[in-house]
Amino acid sequence: MNATHSHVTVGGWEAVCLANELIEVVVIPAKGAEIWSITDCRTGIDVLWKAPWELRPHALSSATAGASQTTWLDHYAGGWQVLFPNGGDAVTYRGADLGFHGEASVAPWTLATTETSGGAVLDLAVDLRRSPFRLHRRMELAPGEATMRFTESVTNHGEDRLPYMWGHHPAYGAPFLGDGARLTVPAATYLADAGNAHGVARVAPHVRSAWPLAGTPSGGTVDVSVVPGPSSSTADMGYVLDLDDGWYTLESPQTGLGVAVSWPRSVLPCLWLWQEFRGGKDYPWYGRAYVMGVEPHSSWPGHGLLGAIEAGTARWIEPGATHEITVAVSLFDVPERGPGHVKSVDVDGTVHFASTAAG
Repeated sequence: MNATHSHVTVGGWEAVCLANELIEVVVIPAKGAEIWSITDCRTGIDVLWKAPWELRPHALSSATAGASQTTWLDHYAGGWQVLFPNGGDAVTYRGADLGFHGEASVAPWTLATTETSGGAVLDLAVDLRRSPFRLHRRMELAPGEATMRFTESVTNHGEDRLPYMWGHHPAYGAPFLGDGARLTVPAATYLADAGNAHGVARVAPHVRSAWPLAGTPSGGTVDVSVVPGPSSSTADMGYVLDLDDGWYTLESPQTGLGVAVSWPRSVLPCLWLWQEFRGGKDYPWYGRAYVMGVEPHSSWPGHGLLGAIEAGTARWIEPGATHEITVAVSLFDVPERGPGHVKSVDVDGTVHFASTAAG
């Protein structure tokens, strides 16, 4: 069946639903073109996290605090955001206040729909106000496949060479996320964030180790690719580095469902790995959040553009230039032998296993 689109309402926001017989994707254009849900039509399971608090309606979308991080978190209820041109902590660059996780994640995007031989296509775009960037995203579903693909570009309409951080922030939650879920990434290195809190984090701050192992505060190691249950009450942030290729899979033994994400490593060479397993006891989590973000990103650490410039990981774009990525997101059945047997994921989202088992 070809993809179709329909207009729906999510938490008071106007949204658009793109669907075929296998996968349904809901996007909220006015809320940073946020991908609100990715649902497997056979099981009804949405792989993306939904916070236990409700999505704030559009009428309450104005700032409720002076700090951009607090405002962003006030309105964060799960889903998948694009982070641009800043990631993490707010910074001031060339006179502009670049807020927490970047303007693109909160600005209203325009939406246009077109019909092709494969069905409906979504075109979303935004011109940022605090930086001279235009972002465009074209989203479509492959007919007869549980795969969503999008091409996203950034164009520098200024007259100077400028730096940026560019990342995607999918957050996965229950029932898809659960004890024993496994993350597979073709990577060599894990770097723990310097801000991991003593007594809450499983991983010692700022320790570099061989992926998927991470150094613990006691001097041991923990496999951060295997998800613990909610009772672990831990919270960690880290970076998966030295990728051989741009893809990962997250497999859920409880649901028998897996999600595969692929992207160009040349533009987004690392992953941010945010593991909030009910360890955060303060605002906004208060022990209520069981969620994991597996986030392809251009830069690290996640402490704002100035930190990325200092670390030499910020990307730079010439005036008039356009940088582009193509991302594929596929849902697939976990093999009967269990998770952890993925061999590779193609740029089109096709999953290959270590044996002849079907993906």
